[in-house]
Amino acid sequence: MSMMKKYRLLIGLIAAITTTAIFSCNKEFERTIGDKNASDTTTVKYGNRKVLYLIVDGARGQSVLDANTPNIDAILPQAIYTWVGLSDPDATANATNWANMLTGVKKEKHKVTSDALTNNNLQNYPIIFNRIKEANAKSKIVTYTPSAVFKSLNTGADASNLVADDDAVKAGLISNIGSDTASVIVGHFTGVNAAGAASGYDVSFPAYKAAIEKFDTGVGEILAALKKRPNYNNEQWLVVIASSAGGQYTLPANADDQTIFSQPKVNAFVIYYAPTYNKRILTKPFTGNRYLGKTIRFKGENVRAQVDAADANVYNIDDTTKVTIELKVKKNEDRFFWPSVLGKRNEWSGGHPSVGWVIYLEEDYWYFEWRGTKDGDYHQCRGGSFAKGKWTNLTAKIEVRNGQRFVRTYTNGTFNNELEITGSGSLANSNPLKLGFLNGNGHGSPDVYVSDIRFFKFSVPDGMIGNYACQTSIDQSHPYFNFLVGYWPATDGNGNIMADISSQAHDFKFQGTYDWESFNDLICPPAPETLAVFVPQTADIPAQVINWLKIANKQTWKLDGRVWLDQ
Repeated sequence: MSMMKKYRLLIGLIAAITTTAIFSCNKEFERTIGDKNASDTTTVKYGNRKVLYLIVDGARGQSVLDANTPNIDAILPQAIYTWVGLSDPDATANATNWANMLTGVKKEKHKVTSDALTNNNLQNYPIIFNRIKEANAKSKIVTYTPSAVFKSLNTGADASNLVADDDAVKAGLISNIGSDTASVIVGHFTGVNAAGAASGYDVSFPAYKAAIEKFDTGVGEILAALKKRPNYNNEQWLVVIASSAGGQYTLPANADDQTIFSQPKVNAFVIYYAPTYNKRILTKPFTGNRYLGKTIRFKGENVRAQVDAADANVYNIDDTTKVTIELKVKKNEDRFFWPSVLGKRNEWSGGHPSVGWVIYLEEDYWYFEWRGTKDGDYHQCRGGSFAKGKWTNLTAKIEVRNGQRFVRTYTNGTFNNELEITGSGSLANSNPLKLGFLNGNGHGSPDVYVSDIRFFKFSVPDGMIGNYACQTSIDQSHPYFNFLVGYWPATDGNGNIMADISSQAHDFKFQGTYDWESFNDLICPPAPETLAVFVPQTADIPAQVINWLKIANKQTWKLDGRVWLDQ
């Protein structure tokens, strides 16, 4: 082969390798960018991206769902939406929620905590209009509002129009949509909130219902104007319709799940509509196990129960006993001052006399307290704080490690504290096991419901405590069921005892005047911040807007919001 042919062959080989590498790199590049930017739809449509953003104050998500809203309903098949969105639960001013919806961060960052807007931090967390302008200086942004405070938040807008009322907002939007080239158009409506404040924030109040339906009619007129734009088919519009907050309303008892979703004031709705979107409805997440039955309210000194002394020796704790005591408590006051809930000792008095143990309440938390036979002193191991009106699982455990004994406390299965108990000796005595008020002086009286009491003669492992703390009953499937020497579901519903369904069959017998009361509650509902991530929040909206506009969300912006996909 001649040198020229070898040279041509070599050049061809290099070209082929280079071409393959380029196409491979481009394919990978396209895949990477595509994954990042295709979050709003699986369908690609070319054209100018624009946003119409309608903010309505005081429109409870549930009320909008219940009202007659044909225009809103018509866009839902091509929308990502929720009726259980969340505004800021701690907001005390409208401006706080508006700032969330316009900055994409929460008040802990933007510091807008009053309508005066004083001492804010908007220089570091600016209105999203400024971010849009940074990415594209030619973007035109126009807003309409009847609120001077809202208008003052509209920094970065090309035109911020202060108008008389919602009708003027609607008229301004329709006029602008029909004639302008704005990239982002914002309309702020206050009439629904005014009606709710005057009558009540529920569709059972005619004026409030009428205000929501008037807003829906306006939405229909605005969307009709949008679709009449001469170049509409070559544009890509994201329409955001969202309430800045709900409003105060007392829910029926059977609708209150004791979570943030039962706070009408924060019940917002959020709709992201685009013709290319697939329908996705975001519903309320799992909020905890339902717990229902009938139990006794231990209130004051009169209502008590006990396992008689003749049967109570099995609940003694001597200097070698391993034990786990669990019970569910729902308290009816925020704070208490030392009332007993469950204990085995002669008395519960100031100075903590008599050998034994007791679980009691102090302030908003609880304690396991004991006095033994050896060191002549009492000791306390603190449990966790827990809220009024919510069933909470309290656990005290005594375990042995390396020849030493320890008391450990847990609230809803989460470890709280630990103290060594080795030097205390035996806590055994000849007294009954007592539930509710324990005789003595120098302490308050309880006002609690108690149920699901479990007494294991075993140190149940931490993992098992956590796994079963929020279960409303246990059976033979529990790995340590055979170590139960007392198990009182305490939801019998009638009679003069709380039946012990363990092998011991030592029932609690009631004293005093008592009634079985029905309950239907959640046990161990997740924390608000845990639940909130499962539904759109008002602070999410700016992130959705900039994503639609194909603007990179810079880490330095530190936005709190997330983008919701239609998949």
